[in-house]
Amino acid sequence: MTVRTLAIVAAVLCFSTASFPAMAGDADEGASLTLAAPAAKADYIIDGAHWVCAGTGCQSALVDGMPAMRSCKHVVAAIGPVTAFYWRGKTLSAAELSICNTAAAK
Repeated sequence: MTVRTLAIVAAVLCFSTASFPAMAGDADEGASLTLAAPAAKADYIIDGAHWVCAGTGCQSALVDGMPAMRSCKHVVAAIGPVTAFYWRGKTLSAAELSICNTAAAK
């Protein structure tokens, strides 16, 4: 290898490894919720996300990037009212949960 080739390889490696920590910041791609009543079944697919439920708790390891409130409405329409909703790093407030549950019921 020439010195120029080694320099190019080193630059590519530095750029590649520098990109990984930036991606790690986006690692929070999951969601979880607490239902007002136990889930009717153990698995749901909602907006492409696989939700696994046990009792009143449900989790999805990977969800899309849609806004939390929109997602909450879709989930509530499919599964039922929630008392807690966490989506990609955002926890809905009590007021937001009330809006989500009410809007999804219409």
